[in-house]
Amino acid sequence: MRNAWHDLWGSARGPVIRLAPQTRIVCGACVFATCMVAPVATWPGIAAVTSAVVLWEVLVRPPARVVRSTLLFGLALFLPYFLLAPLIRSEASADDWTRALLVPWVVFFRGMTAMQASVSTTTTLSASELRQGLSRLPVPGAVSAVLIQIVHQTACLLYETRRIAAAVAVRGGTAGHRTAIAVLASLPRVWLPRVIDRAERVGLAMELRGYCRREPAATGSVPAAAGDGLATGGALLVLAGAVALRLWGTP
Repeated sequence: MRNAWHDLWGSARGPVIRLAPQTRIVCGACVFATCMVAPVATWPGIAAVTSAVVLWEVLVRPPARVVRSTLLFGLALFLPYFLLAPLIRSEASADDWTRALLVPWVVFFRGMTAMQASVSTTTTLSASELRQGLSRLPVPGAVSAVLIQIVHQTACLLYETRRIAAAVAVRGGTAGHRTAIAVLASLPRVWLPRVIDRAERVGLAMELRGYCRREPAATGSVPAAAGDGLATGGALLVLAGAVALRLWGTP
């Protein structure tokens, strides 16, 4: 699992990878913001978000396995929101199912598209390029350091989670419904303290090394070129169109 997480970074093969790291971050952030801003309760908003995400993935060309895994994870994460439709219908006294399904649809569509945009952006950057891009953007040094540490520590946490799952399976923790439920109930008491302890140790190490008192160095970063300006302008134009739909369309 640790290797899979590291293989995700920088695995894209589209023309976007020729842009400067800071440009990739800005363009990905604009696509993500478009997913969040556009009124996805209307057909123009749905079309705008879908077009932006599909175009971004075409330009990024992430691995097919990454797209499939993200889609499956998003379906498992957001489809259950539709189970709340009967409750919404009864609480709001809606006359039909259309209004009751509107809220879970907005959550589902925004979540799926934003997840695809985020993962696709991740595949355009390596860990070092993420640091270089953040150093070129007007991001506070403390925020940049925290983001970089999150990327680094996530791989370690995923690896530890895999080891815990393997240990549970070897000890028969998956045999029988009662055993599985007992294991799931006890996991927070084992896994969460490890996460909290790791976060405290990482925070102390960052403070000791002065991460919050200095700006990250921009050595080795790629300067922006003419193509980067065009890409940034196009991404901002897409975001501006989503804002216009939000302001003058139906929310």
